[in-house]
Amino acid sequence: MSDKIRTLTYGGVLSAVIMLATLLSLPMPSGYGYINFGDGAIFAAASILGPFAAISAAIGSALADLIVGYSLYMPATFLIKGLMGLISGFALRRSRCMPWYMMAVLFLLCEVIMVGGYFVFEWILYGIAAASGQLLFNSLQGIAGIATGLAVVPLARRIRTNALPTDMI
Repeated sequence: MSDKIRTLTYGGVLSAVIMLATLLSLPMPSGYGYINFGDGAIFAAASILGPFAAISAAIGSALADLIVGYSLYMPATFLIKGLMGLISGFALRRSRCMPWYMMAVLFLLCEVIMVGGYFVFEWILYGIAAASGQLLFNSLQGIAGIATGLAVVPLARRIRTNALPTDMI
């Protein structure tokens, strides 16, 4: 199998994994949104695919929004989660043995982008008061993403080194 086909196949499979991990969720106490494991799956995909994970992150996360009935959020999710996959993919590709505390900083940066991105989106849709009310809950989602990412990325790195050619990662 050619390297490009293998990478595309991994990208498609990881889009589905991200979607499923996002669907494994706990509802927020506010009844608005949910805490899920999708961000951790995005970080794992970034560890395997590098910046190409942006596509898997964007598609998988947006499809999860569609399935759970948050279709209004699909464009924002596509951009925000895609950016998270792109940034973490570049960073994890450049540093093959990044220590856990540096990964935590990287994941924190990505989650700040997530919280800020949804804040701006919700500000535009609902106003600043409603957007401010969701900051805590989006931050809780970010903490869950960091914790999940720190748990799964070491496992994903094993997949990367065993499955993909080095010029593709």
